[in-house]
Amino acid sequence: MPFFRFIFITVNISDNIADLTPATGFFLLIFLISTHSVLLKKDGVKVSSVTTQKPGLRKWSYPVFVFLLLLFTTEISNPLTGFSLLPEFLNNFLIDSLFIRIAGTFTVFLSVFVLKTTLQHFGNSLRFGLNENNVGKLITTGVFARSRNPFFLSLLLYFFGTALVFPNLFFLIFAISAFAGIHFSILKEEKFLQKVYGDEYFEYCRNVRRYF
Repeated sequence: MPFFRFIFITVNISDNIADLTPATGFFLLIFLISTHSVLLKKDGVKVSSVTTQKPGLRKWSYPVFVFLLLLFTTEISNPLTGFSLLPEFLNNFLIDSLFIRIAGTFTVFLSVFVLKTTLQHFGNSLRFGLNENNVGKLITTGVFARSRNPFFLSLLLYFFGTALVFPNLFFLIFAISAFAGIHFSILKEEKFLQKVYGDEYFEYCRNVRRYF
């Protein structure tokens, strides 16, 4: 009996940790990015750059992005708040497996580690937005010697891990949509970097893969 009680308690604890992991990981990612950005601004680095965007696209894309972000944060906080905006069929687990949820937990924390390492290796070159008048040095060492896009890779790991922790239809669709959106952003950024860094970037692309 003590052995089965131990197993039961272990399973319960693992389940509770998994429930809290996506929200914890999300706020850790935000904290790391915000802290690094603030430190760079104190050093006089302009982190945010204005990108050229069609007014019509900007008009509807920002509200959609904010809505999806609020919806996502509401759902990852559901184990804490008990509040959800989704219909039940989107919240039901497609696979009820503790092993998969634990794998998702490790993936989320791996994403935090990858992002932390990326920001360290980025140094003063971190930029948000594509502006030829505000670029940093092309970083090709450290984690960037293993992946051309470790920042985006960390986000993909986070969304994938969250979909494993909460294997329901909503987070599965969200993870697939996030991958499509991030991949499109990477392709757009690659064209920009090719234009800005020229042969240096082409040589980098020959030696390092897009993701890992």
